[in-house]
Amino acid sequence: MHSPWVARLARLLPGAAARDLFEPAVADLRYEWARRRKRARSPWALAALRARFAAAVAGTALDCLRLAAVDRLASAFMGRPGPPPDPRKEWHRMVFRDLRHAARVFVQEPAFAAAVVLTLALGIGANTTLFAVVEAVLLRPLPYPEADRIVRITHRDARTGRTKDDLVLGDFIDLAQRQQSFDAVAGYYGYQSALVGDGDPVRLQGIGLTPAAFTVLGLQPVMGRAFAPEDAREGAPPVAIVSYELWRTALGSDPAVLTRSIQLGTSRTLVVGVAPPGFQFPPGSPTDVIVPNVVPSAVPAQRHAGWIYGVARLKPGVTVASAAREITALSERFEHEFPAENQGTRYDAAPLRDVLVGDTKRPLLLLLGAVGFVLLIACANVGNLLLARSLARQSEMAMRLALGASRGRLVAQTLTEGLVLAGAGGAVGVLVAWRATPALITLIPQAVAVPGLDTAGLDGRVLAFSVAASLVAALVSSGVACIGLARDADRGALASQRRATMTSGARRAASTLVAAEIALAVVLLIGAGLTLRSFAKLTAVDPGFSVDGVVTLQVALPPGRYGEQPARTAAYQRLFAALDALPEVDTVGAAAVTPLTGNNWTAPLVRPEHPLAAGERPAEVGWQSATGQYFQALRIPLRAGRLFDARDADGGPPVVIVSDALAGRHFPGEDPVGKRIALDEGTAEIVGRVGDIRRASLSDAPRADLYFPFERQNGNGVTLFVRTPGHPLAVLPAIRAAIRQVEPNTVVSQVRTLADIAAASAAVSRLATRLLGGFAAIALALAAVGIYGVMSYSVRRRTRELGMRLALGASRRDIVALVMKQAGGIASVGLAAGVVIGLVAARALASVLYDVPPWDPLAIGVAGAVLAVTALAASYLPARRAARVDPASTLSLD
Repeated sequence: MHSPWVARLARLLPGAAARDLFEPAVADLRYEWARRRKRARSPWALAALRARFAAAVAGTALDCLRLAAVDRLASAFMGRPGPPPDPRKEWHRMVFRDLRHAARVFVQEPAFAAAVVLTLALGIGANTTLFAVVEAVLLRPLPYPEADRIVRITHRDARTGRTKDDLVLGDFIDLAQRQQSFDAVAGYYGYQSALVGDGDPVRLQGIGLTPAAFTVLGLQPVMGRAFAPEDAREGAPPVAIVSYELWRTALGSDPAVLTRSIQLGTSRTLVVGVAPPGFQFPPGSPTDVIVPNVVPSAVPAQRHAGWIYGVARLKPGVTVASAAREITALSERFEHEFPAENQGTRYDAAPLRDVLVGDTKRPLLLLLGAVGFVLLIACANVGNLLLARSLARQSEMAMRLALGASRGRLVAQTLTEGLVLAGAGGAVGVLVAWRATPALITLIPQAVAVPGLDTAGLDGRVLAFSVAASLVAALVSSGVACIGLARDADRGALASQRRATMTSGARRAASTLVAAEIALAVVLLIGAGLTLRSFAKLTAVDPGFSVDGVVTLQVALPPGRYGEQPARTAAYQRLFAALDALPEVDTVGAAAVTPLTGNNWTAPLVRPEHPLAAGERPAEVGWQSATGQYFQALRIPLRAGRLFDARDADGGPPVVIVSDALAGRHFPGEDPVGKRIALDEGTAEIVGRVGDIRRASLSDAPRADLYFPFERQNGNGVTLFVRTPGHPLAVLPAIRAAIRQVEPNTVVSQVRTLADIAAASAAVSRLATRLLGGFAAIALALAAVGIYGVMSYSVRRRTRELGMRLALGASRRDIVALVMKQAGGIASVGLAAGVVIGLVAARALASVLYDVPPWDPLAIGVAGAVLAVTALAASYLPARRAARVDPASTLSLD
C-alpha cells in the first residue's frame, strides 16, 4: 500500500525519527499488508485491513514523536555529558557482566548448554588425549642433560640403500679417533644375564657401555663411581653398575653394596656404582645392570671383527648437520683407504630422538591431524547451534540495539557466551583425556618401543594445549554465531520483533558449516577405509609358516659355565631331549632369530665359481641359525634336499640351507642343492631348499634367507619353538620343570605364542585402523547431527511457505522431495570437496598402507556412499515433519 498521506506524515516528523524509526516500521507494515491482502475474501475484509494498516501507521508516528520529544528534553536538562569512564575499569566491568550474563543464560537453558558442552568435550578430549602421547614421544626432552646434543651414528649401504643402527668395530674406532665435532664418542651393546642367588635366577637386562658413554649421556652414579678406562680392557676384573631399582629390591638397599660382589651368571662381579633412579638407555629399555664394553684401543686387523652401536655428544656450537657432513666425509675416506672392507659404506649422524622414534613419528602426526578434524567438525556443529540460537534471539538483540548498544558490544557478548561454553567443554574434555590417555597407552602394542610413551599424561604443556583448543573452539563456533547479528541496515527494531527470519548470509553460513562437516567426515572416512583395507590385506598375508599351536620362549644358559661352543651344544642337546620326552610336546625347534620380530641380521653370500671383482662387496642375505626341528615345528615346507641333522654338528663338513627367494635370486635357473657357497673358513654345501617366510614383518616381502646349523653356531641364549597338540600355554609348567632339571640356573623369559607374535606384527596397523575408524564414526555422527539440525531449523522457518505450497496443490511427496533436494545439494558440495581433500590427504598415508594405493577407488567409493546415505537419512525426518504441516493452521491470521 503506497498512500500519499503516509509520505506527508513522515515529513512532519523530525529527520532522525523518520529515518531511524518510522520508515523501517512502515516498511515492515507494508510487508504484512501485502501478505494479508492476498487472503482477503471480500471488500469488507479488505476495508478492515486498510483501517488496521492506517491505525498502525498513525500509532507508529505518535510513538516516534514521543521518543523524539523525550530525547530533546533529556538533552536540554542533562546538559553536556560528563567525563568518559576509565576504559580499563569499564573493560573489566563489562567482561564480568558478560560472564555473569552468559552463565545465567545457560543455566536457564540446560539442554542447549549440555549439548554444546558435550560436543566440544568430545572433540577437545580426543585431541588432548592424542596430544599427550605426541608430547611425551616427540616433544618432551629425553632424560639426559642437554639431550639435544646427543646423536646416534648410523650406517647405510650405498649399494642397497639399507640402513643399520650398528657400526663396524674398526670403523667405530677410527671415527672416534679422527672426528672433530664431538666431545666424546661412545659405544654400547645390549646385555643380558641372570642374577643368581638363593632362589630362582632373576633375568637381568642391561647394557654394555664404553667409559666415554658416561660423558656422552651425562651419567653420574648416585653411589660409587663411573667406569674407568682400565675397566674396559681385556682381562680386567668384572665390574658392574646396578640400577637404583635393582639395588632397592634384589639387593635390599644394602649401604655396603660397593664393597660386595654379585653373581652375574657364573662370574662374581664387583659392584662399583648405583645408577640414578629411573635411568634407562636407550630410553624405554630396561637397564637393570651396566657392564663395561670392551673395545680395543687400536683398529683390529679385521675391521669387520665385530659390530657396535655408536652414540656421541656434540661440541658446543656444532650442529647435527655439520657433524653429519664430517662423519660422511670420514666414511668416504675409509672407502678409499680400505676399499675391500668399506666399499659403499656410509656413516651418518642423527639426533638421538629421531633415531629412537623412527617410523612412529609420521603415524602419530597423522592421527593428531585426524583428531583435529574431529574438533573442527565439533566446532562447526556448535557454531550451527549457536547460530540458530542467535537467530531465535533476534528480538532481544534488536531491542538492545534500539536502546543504544553497539554491534561490537553484542558481538563481545556472543563471544563471551561461546567462551563460557568452550571453557566448560574444555574442562570436561580434560577429564575425558585424564581417563582416556592411560587407556590409549594400553592399546599401543609393546613392539612400539618409543621413548617417553609410558610417561604420557596431563602435564603443563598438555593442559596448555587443551586451553588453546578451547579458545580456538570458542572463537570458531561463536564467530559463526555472530553472523546472526548481521542485520540489514534498513531494518528496525519493530521489523525484528515482527519478522525474525534467517538472513541470506546466515543461511549460507549454516549450509557452509554443514558442507564443511561433511567434507571433513569424508576425509576421515577415506582414511579409515584405506587403513581398514590395508589391515585386511596385511592379516591375509601368508607368513610362510604355521602359527597355531606353537609357544616360543627364550632360554639363557649361565655364560660362565657354558662359555665354549661344545659345552653349549651338549647342554642344548640335553635340553631338547628332555622337552621331546614330554607327552604334551610334538616337536621342539630352536633358532637364533624369532620370525616377525623385525630382525634384519644379514650375512655375505659369495659363490666360489663367481669370484668378486677387486673392491666389490658380496651380496647381503638374511642370516638364521636353526635346528632341523625348527622347520618342522613351524611347518616350513622342505622343497628339495634335506634338513639339518646329527651329521651337521661340529666335526662334520659345513652345510647350509637356502630359501626359495635366495635360490631364485642367486641361483637362477639352477638347482642350488649340492652347490657351494664361500665362508670365512672355507666353503659350505647347500643341502636343502625350504619355503620363504616373512622374517622381519608381515609387510616385508620374503627375503633371501641363508640358514646355518644351530649345532655349529649358537650362543648362551636361544629361542625355543615348542609345538603342542593342545593349547600351547598349557604345557608351559611342564616345559619349565624339564628345563630346570637339565640346568637349574637357566633363565626363561619372553614366553609368547607364535600366534601372538604374528598378531603383534600387525598391531600398529590394527591400532591405526581402530583410531581412524573411531574418529570417522564420531565425525559421521556429528555430520549427521549437523544435517539434521540445519534441515529441522530450515523446516521450522519455512512452515508458512510449505503450508502455502500444500494449499496450492503440492503433494506431501513433493514437500519431502523439496526438503531432501536442499539437503542433497548441501551434501553434494561437501562430498565433492571431501573427496578432493581426501585424495590429497591420503598421500600422507602411503607410508603406512600395505598393498593399497592412496587413491583406492573402493575405499573412496564406500566413504562417499556411507556419507551420502547418512546425509539422506538425517534429512528424511525433517522432510517428513515438513510434509505433515497443516495448511489451515499455518495460513491463519495472527
